[in-house]
Amino acid sequence: METETVDNHQYAWLSQVLSRQPQRILDVGCGRGALASELMRRGHLVTAIDISPEAVGAARAAGVPAVQADVVTYPDSADNDPALARHYDGGSLFDAVVMSLSLHHVHPLQAALDRVRSLLRPGGLLVVDEFGWDWADRAAATWFYDAGSLLAAAGVADVTREPGGPGRDPLERWREAHGDHAPADVMLAALAERFQVTSMRQEPYLSRYIGGKVTNGSTDVLNELWRIERDRIAAGTLPPTGFRMTARSM
Repeated sequence: METETVDNHQYAWLSQVLSRQPQRILDVGCGRGALASELMRRGHLVTAIDISPEAVGAARAAGVPAVQADVVTYPDSADNDPALARHYDGGSLFDAVVMSLSLHHVHPLQAALDRVRSLLRPGGLLVVDEFGWDWADRAAATWFYDAGSLLAAAGVADVTREPGGPGRDPLERWREAHGDHAPADVMLAALAERFQVTSMRQEPYLSRYIGGKVTNGSTDVLNELWRIERDRIAAGTLPPTGFRMTARSM
């Protein structure tokens, strides 16, 4: 069995929950297109959208036909370049919608999920990989900032965008940094109101978060952080701060 790493764990999970047959998939909040590219490699017909023009540009440069759009008003908010994107045509609904670390950024949350529900075919699959920032306690915040400071001192990570600094109460600093994100319990309640939840599990997330700040691709370091975080969660000294769920449209 292949060892789970910070790089392959999400793809391994998606292999379990997505059909192996080609499907029409909407990737909401595609970022720089890594996940959409993997789904395309697996043979799926992917429409990738993101509200950020910089993210869309990076995804297109990576070969993903990304569309700049807000999911709340998609497809009306999408750009119209047929050479760059496969657009929703008003009649063909998606077999699956994937939201990877995007739902906590979406506003308004309820309107976005209503739109996602309307874009899914009956019985279609919603796949959510998310960050429960409000599940972090002082131990989690301390671990996160200490690990980030060590990587920054080693010259392999950029943590300058984090508010506060050394000496500041880590939990207060954490809450200041994430207070504008949707809390996990709010997301989960909104999802359960609109979809039939078929699976739900809590997961590590802090290592993935730090991985987004690494500047020189120190994969070995990130994998070691991933292992340590998983071990600390298993021992009960760190809480899980991520969750993965699947749900069906009703």
